[in-house]
Amino acid sequence: MTTKEKLLQAIAQSPEALLQEVLGFLVFTQNTRYTQPQKPIWQIAQEIMSDVPDEVLNQLPTDGASQHDHYIYGTPKL
Repeated sequence: MTTKEKLLQAIAQSPEALLQEVLGFLVFTQNTRYTQPQKPIWQIAQEIMSDVPDEVLNQLPTDGASQHDHYIYGTPKL
């Protein structure tokens, strides 16, 4: 049995309220996931950071990965 056949069988046995919810999800997914190309995470980060001025970027710590506990929780630097 194909996925489409399984869906049609489940649809036939489902109440209207559930069908409305599932239809909303399906339409949302079709409109976002399959019509818009998915960007890699680094491109999204670049877009978000593109408006941050250089003087602000220069103030960020360069050891953030190795000292994350210090910057998040205030523990002493290692």
